[in-house]
Amino acid sequence: MLVGRFELGHFSDELFRQLSISAPEPVKTAVAKRQAEFLAGRFLARTLLEQRGIQSQDVAIGPNRAPIWPHGIVGSISHHDQLAACVISHQTHDRCGVGLDIERLIAPELVAGMAGVVTDPEEGRRLSTQGMDDCVLMTLIFSAKESIFKALYPQVQRYFDFLEVAFTHLDEQWLHFELKCELAATLPSGRKGKVYYQMMGESVLTFTRSEYFD
Repeated sequence: MLVGRFELGHFSDELFRQLSISAPEPVKTAVAKRQAEFLAGRFLARTLLEQRGIQSQDVAIGPNRAPIWPHGIVGSISHHDQLAACVISHQTHDRCGVGLDIERLIAPELVAGMAGVVTDPEEGRRLSTQGMDDCVLMTLIFSAKESIFKALYPQVQRYFDFLEVAFTHLDEQWLHFELKCELAATLPSGRKGKVYYQMMGESVLTFTRSEYFD
């Protein structure tokens, strides 16, 4: 896994040429923020691939906006306006997936509106007993569920709702979840899994892999 910081004020589209990274058409016509985030994420992806001896190549955007990795590799990229992160792993089977997400802390005025969208009432009650700041907790749950979606998508092959996965508890390194319904034949209702989390100043990083839900 690699995490990198970048500055929007230093971005220029000339950096794509200098770093030999191709910008797909939707990125070329996007605002500078989107271009800078894409460039930072793809730079980290290429660095990780080269560390594994895989020749430099572009990581394209797939139909579902997920990165298209070289054969035998699975990975995940995430970013916000200052940080980018990437993780890759060897694909050991067809259902193999990894999920990574990085988020800025949610503003206090937005937390209440995420109840019922990110968490259900039972999850809300569990969160209220954790003794942590509401903004931190909601950001962690949102980010963790994003990571779960990315890691399990190879098995599920469809978009699934945040409320189909329920937070159960946390400890110093892991957030624990349970599937509330069957997402796939290999992911039955009641299946338990976990997501690693790390605080990074005013940001949170979460990571999981399909094996954590086996």
